[in-house]
Amino acid sequence: MNISAIAEVVDWVQHAGSLAREAQRDRSKIKRDYKSDGSVSTTIDLQVEDFLVEKIAARFPTANIITEETVRSYDPKKPHTFVIDPIDGTDTYSQGLPGWCVSVGLLDHNLQPIAGIVYSPRMELLFFADVGKQAICNGIAIAPPADMAITRKSNLMVSSRILRDVDLSRYPGKIRSIGSGALHMCLPLVSPAIIGSLGQRGAYIWDITGAHAINRSIGYDLQYLNGKGMDYSQIIDGSPAGDVTISGAPEFMTMMREIIAG
Repeated sequence: MNISAIAEVVDWVQHAGSLAREAQRDRSKIKRDYKSDGSVSTTIDLQVEDFLVEKIAARFPTANIITEETVRSYDPKKPHTFVIDPIDGTDTYSQGLPGWCVSVGLLDHNLQPIAGIVYSPRMELLFFADVGKQAICNGIAIAPPADMAITRKSNLMVSSRILRDVDLSRYPGKIRSIGSGALHMCLPLVSPAIIGSLGQRGAYIWDITGAHAINRSIGYDLQYLNGKGMDYSQIIDGSPAGDVTISGAPEFMTMMREIIAG
């Protein structure tokens, strides 16, 4: 099956996000647990994941499906791979805060991100880039800013543990974190005040695929801080990424590397 569009998946992601939002209104129903890597998981993560896997597997039976909560094998003979993060920002979600999302990305046979959906029910933001099309947010085409400069007014989205990996003392602007790495990567596309994002070392494939596809569709990218491109073949098995990640416009990434290097 040649996957030329995933627009119908948007409805499933929105439904999954609505289910999670309703559950978050009564946190007593959310059972919070910790995985072996120390990250948080909840019963809602599993419910959302099961719903999306069932829908996607039925509609796209020849595609791989990689998910955060359940180990699933990758078959390189299959031409496409869906990557699902049922709740990106689970710790934030479990505490009743709004900075979480549902993320689905699609990789082609070369493991390149070609489509993505990032839906934030609490922030009312739906980012979507279909196969071969430029990204939209809430149905409106995303137009990247014409000028790029890092000033004291520039907001940088970062993961909660980024200061363990990177010295940002020379960054002149403001540093923000809301919980979801996927949202950190997408917010610069629609907010002129946000310049780009940094992700801590050890990100997983489900953390980045959907947002990376959305960024790529408008000429932005996700790379390692050391300058290497993201190699999905190294993380398709669930292994963590080996370096800090940086996303945004190419000129932003160049400027940030210079600032961090000093």
